[in-house]
Amino acid sequence: MAEYRNDRVALTVYLATLQVEAAEQLAELDGGVPPADLAARFLGWATPRG
Repeated sequence: MAEYRNDRVALTVYLATLQVEAAEQLAELDGGVPPADLAARFLGWATPRG
């Protein structure tokens, strides 16, 4: 977290990259996790709160 403390854009790009990797791996399994669920898991917590 310290690495991305002052660079939310870089953190979001990194998390999105991991999300794509996870989606590819889950697609190989039966009944993988829907992509929308992955977005919430990987990126939902990193969005700024008002």
